[in-house]
Amino acid sequence: MNKINRNNFDFLRVVFAATVAIAHLIELSEVSVFQPYLNLFNTRLAIDGFFVISGFLIAKSYENSQSVNDYIFRRVKRIVPAYFFVIVFCALLFSLISSYSIQSYFFSGQFWSYLAANLTFQNYLQPCLPGVFQTNAICAVNGALWTIKIEEAFYLLLPVFYWLVKNKKINIFVLSGIVYVGSVTYFNYFVAIDHYRIAKQLPGALAFFVVGILFYKNFSYLLKQKHYVIVPCLVLFFLEQYVWGTHFLKPITYGFMVFYFAYGFSFLNNFGKYGDFTYGIYIYHFPLIQLAVFLGLFHSNKPFLVGVLVLLTTLVLAVLSWHLLELRFLSRNRKLRQKELLRNG
Repeated sequence: MNKINRNNFDFLRVVFAATVAIAHLIELSEVSVFQPYLNLFNTRLAIDGFFVISGFLIAKSYENSQSVNDYIFRRVKRIVPAYFFVIVFCALLFSLISSYSIQSYFFSGQFWSYLAANLTFQNYLQPCLPGVFQTNAICAVNGALWTIKIEEAFYLLLPVFYWLVKNKKINIFVLSGIVYVGSVTYFNYFVAIDHYRIAKQLPGALAFFVVGILFYKNFSYLLKQKHYVIVPCLVLFFLEQYVWGTHFLKPITYGFMVFYFAYGFSFLNNFGKYGDFTYGIYIYHFPLIQLAVFLGLFHSNKPFLVGVLVLLTTLVLAVLSWHLLELRFLSRNRKLRQKELLRNG
């Protein structure tokens, strides 16, 4: 593999997905002994890390695609099969624990609204199933899926970004700067008026994605300069994140921290040789935690043991999802890279 493919993105994505899963376990279980550990698992940083990696890898995927249609088809095959499976499977399975009768459940308008909203990546419109998880802290079946629609929007915006650069002759740095400034302005404005839920949506997250694109386009240069750039990035990130509480340079500084780690520790290069379980961890953990909470497992047993079992079950589902569902839809090049990782490992 060439230098750009020898990276630790697989390791980082598992770390980010595990961070989100553990944080949700702590929050949703409402177990008092878990709460002191919540600050150790920053879901916002994990998701922002995903967005940076996504910008980098999706730009690479786009440039390696034969056409826009080929690029979009690859994205659909990677995201949709497992996503649709978890939506439909939960909708069917949780009919068994609903407070509604089976007939009322499947004839409920809420059930069909849930399917329509979630299968079109608009889970915020109807996150709950009829009579399901009503005694939990929240009734959402899979509250982690809000980022998927942002990823999908990124995928659709990328060809527009490249079209503006190529056909309209807009300098990539100028265009990236405009997108970046607009994104951080949007984010800071809505945070200032106490609307964080709006701030974190697509425009506010776009700065991390465009940083990933720029890192890909300037890969060789950044790889050579990484040891010189990392220290100022660490300092500026620490100041913004923990001292000033601002959000101006964070997408760049944090993004470069992700880039540095991805290309700075070669012993982790083959971490994903047995498969990419990140997506599975991300989309399966939330309903599993919600089910454990509904069944009262956290309060009727040893909570740490239950937490470990829930996370292990999530991992098992992620592994099965990869081998039985996701892998078969991958592009030929992605399958070849997977085989090469396994062979080199």
